[in-house]
Amino acid sequence: MNEEKNCAISNIMNILGGKWKLEILWQILNDEGIRFNQLKRNIPGVTNVALIRCLKSLAEHKFIKRIDKKTVPPHVEYYTTEKTQLLFPILSQLAELGKTISS
Repeated sequence: MNEEKNCAISNIMNILGGKWKLEILWQILNDEGIRFNQLKRNIPGVTNVALIRCLKSLAEHKFIKRIDKKTVPPHVEYYTTEKTQLLFPILSQLAELGKTISS
């Protein structure tokens, strides 16, 4: 059983690990339909390349939904999925912990 838990934790960390992914998910959870430039403005220090890679990975793993409005100029919005909603309580607790630690 311990081995299964370790494997499950490794799997989720491989998907959600890295500098930006949890912050991106938190932003999308708090602003459904957020667009690329809004995300970029809300996450100081993230580069275009890093944001694009993270969004692509999160979409491939079905943690976010990318909706292309098929307009000119391009209009793409990002939404949560059921998987993201499962993370909401965990991310909320992390946010509270962050506030507690930094004060």
